[in-house]
Amino acid sequence: MTLPRRAAIGILLATFLLLLLATAIGLLFFCAAAWCPDIAPSKTGAATDFASCRKLRFPVERTYPPRCIAGGAMYFESAVNRLHVAEPRAEQEVALPLIVSGDVRIGSGTTARLVLTDRDGFTLTQQDLPLPKALSGQTVPFDISVSFPRPLGTGGILSVSLFTQKGKLLEQADIPVQFLRTASVEIKAFFGNSERDPKTEYCDISYPVARRVAVSEDLLSAALRELIGGPSILEQRQKFFTSLPDGLMVRSIRDDEGEVTVTFNKALAESVAGSCRVQAIRSQIERTLKQFPFVQEVFIVVEGVPDEEVLAP
Repeated sequence: MTLPRRAAIGILLATFLLLLLATAIGLLFFCAAAWCPDIAPSKTGAATDFASCRKLRFPVERTYPPRCIAGGAMYFESAVNRLHVAEPRAEQEVALPLIVSGDVRIGSGTTARLVLTDRDGFTLTQQDLPLPKALSGQTVPFDISVSFPRPLGTGGILSVSLFTQKGKLLEQADIPVQFLRTASVEIKAFFGNSERDPKTEYCDISYPVARRVAVSEDLLSAALRELIGGPSILEQRQKFFTSLPDGLMVRSIRDDEGEVTVTFNKALAESVAGSCRVQAIRSQIERTLKQFPFVQEVFIVVEGVPDEEVLAP
């Protein structure tokens, strides 16, 4: 092959590669059609609401309400909803614990509740959603892990409802879910009970309620999660209550040959006063952890607080 011919082929090949590169750059940065790559800035910029996002064939998720995701932006099918449930999605397979997350636009005295039923309408669990304090009109997130009894069927309905301060229903999301078969074990969380101790004479005594958790979970972490979550609505009707403060979180758990040290956030040291309440809190935590035979001693620590001041009466 002569040198001029090789040079011509090289020029053609280089030209082809340049055209290919220019086409790729154009598709990547300037293409705004539905068939363009989803990462193209022009395409993501063309999505301004749910309808345009879906028309451009961005992924639509079966959340409540359905949402379309374009780049880092999310567009909900309905802009008037106070309630958005991101997880679980419609027909999602759920296991233990059931994770429910989303956000809600707060009104004056707004409360939220979840109810999980099987397909026959039998209530597996119902629980109030913990909503952070916020000004009316603000949107706040929620994220809760929920235990539930073994269902008889393979499917159920998760209902998340918003109520006014007077109990009027504002909005409700009904989300069909599928139950995964989960190997589970029964553990206990300990709470106070005003029916068994109506005069609060035995502050250091707490009473167990059964919870089902996956055998794959760390039992100490699962037990504390169920404890901090508080009694369910059904358990509250049975007069169970918790003395633990709102906003309580576990920072770490350390098991040293049966000596378990739990470090909590500062919520355990704030607004916790009175000898009876301190005894009740200690009883709930210790009995919840000492249900396991391998736990011999429980040490309660609060981050940033001297040991001698933790749960001091």
